[in-house]
Amino acid sequence: MGPQEQVEACGRDAAGLLGRLLGDDLVAVYLGGSGALGGVAAGQSDVDLVAVCAAAPGEELRRAVVAGLGGLVMGWPVRGLEFVLYTRAAVADPAERPRFELNLNVGPRMPYHLSLDPASEPAHWFVLDLAILRDHGRPLAGPPARDLVGPIPRRQVLEALGDSLAWHGAHEPALQQSVLNACRGWRFTEEGVWSSKDDAGAWALARTDDPATVETALALRHGDRSRRLDPARVRAFQRRVRERVEEELAWLD
Repeated sequence: MGPQEQVEACGRDAAGLLGRLLGDDLVAVYLGGSGALGGVAAGQSDVDLVAVCAAAPGEELRRAVVAGLGGLVMGWPVRGLEFVLYTRAAVADPAERPRFELNLNVGPRMPYHLSLDPASEPAHWFVLDLAILRDHGRPLAGPPARDLVGPIPRRQVLEALGDSLAWHGAHEPALQQSVLNACRGWRFTEEGVWSSKDDAGAWALARTDDPATVETALALRHGDRSRRLDPARVRAFQRRVRERVEEELAWLD
């Protein structure tokens, strides 16, 4: 089974567990991230999963979801699971700080993180994930994502992209992630298109004045450990993309 098939199979297992735990309150489960956009990288990609429930779950049910997914994921061949649970009302009209019910990162090769409070998390992750999910989410249960996830204004998405670029510059130790997420944000800014990290990198190669940095990021993503990224050039690349996002925001004023 290849990396893409592994991610899809793990997603289906998690969706089945959520169906058993949430029952009729489960409205939909969607595969996002590279599982939906393509470009799954062996050893690096995780399962990005979003579930929508009819109403906010009680504390006991939240604990059961966290425990159930945590036990399931530790036997997976992939890096881990990034899971967010929303109510139907929260995704129908996404707020500037999307209102999730729980946000869980867990896996055999992923730091554990659980949050129940949207105010404690950087909002840009959830804005961007919902924007991508609306266009590309793959239903594992329930209707197409566009039927449930409401539109997010372009300004809000661009502001989230700017915040994401700043976060990666300050916190991301895996520099290839910083480069390729910047490529994805750059392409969306120019064309309004969401693409996989591989496709975004290929798009940027033809447009950047530093193709070597993008080429190296793509090679590292797919396991070539002989390559090294120059942190100063990564910061310069990110800065140029961020400036382009800020130009677009100024144009919208």
